[in-house]
Amino acid sequence: MADNFREHYADEMQRAMDPEIHALTTIDSRHRMVHDGFVYHTSGKVTGMVNANVDEFLLVTGSVAPHIVKLGFSLGRGDVDILAFEDTTVSANGAELTEVYNTARTSVNTPTMILYSGPTVTGDGTKIHTSWVPPTATGTGLSAAGALVGDTAGEEWELKPNSNYMIRITNNSGSTIAYQYELLWYEVAYEL
Repeated sequence: MADNFREHYADEMQRAMDPEIHALTTIDSRHRMVHDGFVYHTSGKVTGMVNANVDEFLLVTGSVAPHIVKLGFSLGRGDVDILAFEDTTVSANGAELTEVYNTARTSVNTPTMILYSGPTVTGDGTKIHTSWVPPTATGTGLSAAGALVGDTAGEEWELKPNSNYMIRITNNSGSTIAYQYELLWYEVAYEL
């Protein structure tokens, strides 16, 4: 145990010192998470969402608690509801979102949380957040909404490990719309 502690302490001291200028680093914790390869990102665009349609995304957390720092949507028009649920039950996860990237492009770390679109939901779970994009006039452009967090003032949600979360988008606009989604999170995975 003592040897493991010494190795961990030595590793921490090496990480605390900038190897190029041999000075103590003083970056904030989220910035360090990027450098240590613990921050992950996904985004995408969905087109042709018809009026009254519902799109759902499932976030299946692993053994490491994900910290959501940005989950947002940009929409071509409103009226759109965006809801977040915890402890969702499903009979099928849906299609895995494979465009998930480590923001430290030289890191080989991968997240424990897996993301899916189009799950077969059998129970919503507990609603934990509501966002609403109000109606927009014909020809009006971009409307935006955050779901859970919008990456401001250090806000974040720490999700439970080994749990299901669902994001539901409902198009009430009266027209077919397109939207863009973006998710940024970190998973602290230092070994002791």
